[in-house]
Amino acid sequence: MQKIAELVRQYRQGYGLPAEFYTSKEVFEFDMEHVFKKTWIYVATIADFKKRGDYRVVQVDNNSIVIVRDDKGVIRAFHNTCRHRGAQICVNEKGNVPKLVCSYHQWTYGLEGNLIYAGRMGESFSCEGIGLKPVAIESIGGLLFINLADDPSFTDIEKMKADLEPYVSFYQLDKLKVVKQIDIVEKTNWKLAVENNRECYHCNASHPELLKSWPPFGAGFGWPDNPQEAAAVAKKIDDAYAVKRPEWDAMGITHEPLDLTDDRWYRAMMMILEHGAVSQTMDGRPACGKPLPGFSKPDNSDLSMWTHFNSWHHFMSDHVVTFSVLPISADETLVRTQWLVHEDANEGVDFDMDNLTHVWVHTNDQDRRLAEISHAGIRSDGYQPGQYSEETEGLVMNFIDWYIKQLHSGL
Repeated sequence: MQKIAELVRQYRQGYGLPAEFYTSKEVFEFDMEHVFKKTWIYVATIADFKKRGDYRVVQVDNNSIVIVRDDKGVIRAFHNTCRHRGAQICVNEKGNVPKLVCSYHQWTYGLEGNLIYAGRMGESFSCEGIGLKPVAIESIGGLLFINLADDPSFTDIEKMKADLEPYVSFYQLDKLKVVKQIDIVEKTNWKLAVENNRECYHCNASHPELLKSWPPFGAGFGWPDNPQEAAAVAKKIDDAYAVKRPEWDAMGITHEPLDLTDDRWYRAMMMILEHGAVSQTMDGRPACGKPLPGFSKPDNSDLSMWTHFNSWHHFMSDHVVTFSVLPISADETLVRTQWLVHEDANEGVDFDMDNLTHVWVHTNDQDRRLAEISHAGIRSDGYQPGQYSEETEGLVMNFIDWYIKQLHSGL
């Protein structure tokens, strides 16, 4: 605790963190206890649970969590630990089950988490009150968040729901399906994976596939140095949004920017894709020929939404891409990407999987390399925290300020 407090005191606002924030096992363990076990973590979408008994397992530090759709269609979350002798119940990452059965001694739980069978326990034993330990779970327009705290505060999640559901609910995630998931284990600290996502200072040199459709000026890079040229670019952007906003209004799309504040650790921004693109593909054309519910034709919009420490998402007219970050150790991080399309879309007819995933497969790999070389360099004796760019790294600074605030609450 004293070491963490000293590191926090060393933090200089507007500069990177001291190396031990990224390399120390002690800091990593503090992160798990005071960030990941006390804050709402994005883990999945409602599209992962189409049928009764659909489940998936998520690992958060030492905790295995099973998320399942119960008999009444409610999405629930439990510690994946049998109440008998603690064995993990669901050993596969995902599947479908009529009940949750521990393979060790066949203790059996209903999908609501209640214990319904425990053989050979004697007449005095009762299943009553011995259910799986629940984990708080909330849906925000179909994006699922869990909280591992024993007494999670619902104040911030209720505000988050009120703020974000108007944006996300338009895309009707319950009518979509997950058609691809790719997990990458990056050799880097989780904060570096998030920091990399929070800026586009690196985009021009690193992301040729993404820049086929990504709006550079809105992402904070590419502005001309000449004031007259910059003013002309700004006017062009303003004019484009002036035309687009009434179209979004007519469709019922919430589009006013939702920015960060002292009590808001998430962000939503509706963007217009570049170069005439209507999807994040190499040619800008739709990745899926069947538009999402709510769209009758392709639209050149991208709802970019993220939560501060473990997720980012892109919602387009033809598909959705979601990303989550889950720490494994001080120097390993799981980055999970899922692609969602209309539930009635068929591969080979409405979409080609390679085309659908191409941009982010390459972008993720590029970001992995950048995060890994950052982590490798930070381990050097020659590292000292450098100054962030106010022009292009403001969101990184905001994330780090938020992170330090979380650590203060645990000291």
